[in-house]
Amino acid sequence: MIFIKNHLLILIIKTSNIFGKGLVFRKKTFSLERILNYNFPEKEPFNFIQVGANDGISFDFLYDFVVKRISTGIVIEPVKEYFDELRSNYTEFENIVKVNKAVHPLEKSIYINKISSDVVKKYPDWVKGIASLDPNHHLKTGINSNDIVKEEVKADSLMNILNENLVNNKIAYFQVDTEGFDFEVVKGLDFEIFRPLIIKYENVNLSIVDQNNLKRILKNQKYFLFDELGDTIAINLKKIKLF
Repeated sequence: MIFIKNHLLILIIKTSNIFGKGLVFRKKTFSLERILNYNFPEKEPFNFIQVGANDGISFDFLYDFVVKRISTGIVIEPVKEYFDELRSNYTEFENIVKVNKAVHPLEKSIYINKISSDVVKKYPDWVKGIASLDPNHHLKTGINSNDIVKEEVKADSLMNILNENLVNNKIAYFQVDTEGFDFEVVKGLDFEIFRPLIIKYENVNLSIVDQNNLKRILKNQKYFLFDELGDTIAINLKKIKLF
């Protein structure tokens, strides 16, 4: 029944777009924050995985959402100083596992390129969010190369981290923000074992080829996709209500 209602709603939106009346309705319908709030009420169970969690608070609404639910899950952040903040911000949530590693399909240690803590104050707050495996990623944001430092961090595959830290294989929400490595992270998920109800990843730093390939993978796994700002959202329409 959920699946049928969702598809009827999508059909209505597509039809209204033809007549030029669907833009507002579409934006309201395809809002990740609204969909999460609608499907996972406050003070109810919620489980999630966040790859590239940074300090847990900055850059999106997820922290505020998580702390209002009976939340369990894993937050993963490779950069030590950001991880220390992340662990502190989630101190009271013992059922949220904090992992100080990067996600990589092969390596056990890698180098992250990040803003130097000595100069971070001369830039806007968002500069904490540019840490990347790509040594040239900072050039997209106008950061001086002299202000970027390399940090060696521990790494492991996504499946190893999940298998070591998850109590069961049911994941409601899977979020990835790794500044250009999102394709490799999501591709590393074994959908035969873990099938999140909702997946969010940052698409803006992916090549067109990787964007198309990742969307094809998720569509083959029967997810419905929509873009929101610089992210792509994938939803299981059989279990998640759009409205």
